[in-house]
Amino acid sequence: YDLDVPMALYGAVPLLVSQSVATGTSGVFWFNPTETFVDIDEDDSDSKTSHWMSESGIIDVFFLPGPSPREFYQQYAKLTGTMPLPPMFSLGYHQCRWNYKDEQDVYQVHGKFEELDYPYDVLWLDIEHTDGKRYFTWDKNLFPHPDEMQEKLWSQGRRMVTIVDPHVKRDDNYYIHKEATAKGLYVKDKD
Repeated sequence: YDLDVPMALYGAVPLLVSQSVATGTSGVFWFNPTETFVDIDEDDSDSKTSHWMSESGIIDVFFLPGPSPREFYQQYAKLTGTMPLPPMFSLGYHQCRWNYKDEQDVYQVHGKFEELDYPYDVLWLDIEHTDGKRYFTWDKNLFPHPDEMQEKLWSQGRRMVTIVDPHVKRDDNYYIHKEATAKGLYVKDKD
């Protein structure tokens, strides 16, 4: 990503869908993995046109005639495949805050949800559950029984997620940092 350049960081699926009372649902799938720009213009007669431009690759276009939304998306799914359904718990309410002080705090929050019969599916722990902000570890003083804590939540239909951000604490006593350094796994600057 270039600094100070207003280009997108994320990709998008190059699928254009048209919906009309007169013609139904139809669309175009532009099958090109390179950076692509799509301009949509409208003229004075309310007619719309699209202009597709990819930086490289071949023109590989699929026209999806529909004519119903259901048929259109079935046609699209035959080209791209279908996405697996996410686990049910992931669609529910996720209880998360910056910090739970310790196991007792987790049990207190969980117990209050139970007492009030308020549904939730996942309880998230932030970095404070770790040993000195070292991911993949537990603070043994504040969370002395992490397996039992998770099993209790699980037994009542809940899940626990421990947050893992994309950084590693630089600490020579931390096994992940030590291994990453020894194997040269860290991202390096241009030099």
